[in-house]
Amino acid sequence: MQLIRSMNLNICWWNTRLTPPAGSKINAALNKELNDKVEEIISYLCRERPLHLILLCEVYKKDEPLINKIAADNELEYIMIAEFVKGVYYDFAILYEKTRIKINKIEHIDEQNSFEQQLRIGVTIEADFDGEHVIIFLSHWNSEMFNGDVKKSHCAGMLRDKINAKFRNKHEHIILIGDYNSQPFENEIVTVLETTKDLEIVISRPRVLYNPFWRNLDSRSQNHSFSGSYILKNDAYDKWKTFDQMMFSSKFINGKSWLLDVYSPEIHNEFKNISFNFIDVFDHVPIHGRLHK
Repeated sequence: MQLIRSMNLNICWWNTRLTPPAGSKINAALNKELNDKVEEIISYLCRERPLHLILLCEVYKKDEPLINKIAADNELEYIMIAEFVKGVYYDFAILYEKTRIKINKIEHIDEQNSFEQQLRIGVTIEADFDGEHVIIFLSHWNSEMFNGDVKKSHCAGMLRDKINAKFRNKHEHIILIGDYNSQPFENEIVTVLETTKDLEIVISRPRVLYNPFWRNLDSRSQNHSFSGSYILKNDAYDKWKTFDQMMFSSKFINGKSWLLDVYSPEIHNEFKNISFNFIDVFDHVPIHGRLHK
């Protein structure tokens, strides 16, 4: 009898702070010291667990030599999604393990609101995970300093329209990943984007998305150093926010191919034996999720 071996696919997202999507940052000189620290962190993550898909944010064209080196050192392919389109900076990089993942198509979500403001909703990635077609929506929404409250609501509504269009076209394996500058309980995530932490609802209403990052609103424990995925050090009431999230369609919960390990989505717990104190340098903590079949 031939044994059928299970397969895992580990996903990591990190807002690196390398090059935030603003003109002054895009045009600033390369920060060699920060580059070295980003490389140290990603190398650490790859040593700690096998990573098959790494999605990076706040990277731009000048960072490509670093991304190239990191990909080569970890035997990964990479694609930069670093472009200025209609007033919006797209600031992503994808690193992926080519024997399990194939990237077929990448599209910017090119939309304006009724005030003719161009929205940074994100990009659509069409991929195959070991032959299974998967749609990934990658997002980095505006923070409050850039009219974020208004724009995030518009982004959520228009992104939901794109998700519904994929469902209508029989695309059932959908993943949302990003820095939403909103927490899992906020209106644009729950009501507008139509997500829940309730697995029974996801199973019975399959167009509702599962958001496991509710359980990471406060992750601190004996073995966990961080109380969220983002730290705003000057917030007098609650410095830690869970802005970085992954959300999954119901086929990843009760389908017949790739399934989400529902206990795997997490904020990275701690960084031991690195050359600096992580939160002295970075304000976002990497997040993880694992699929299996």
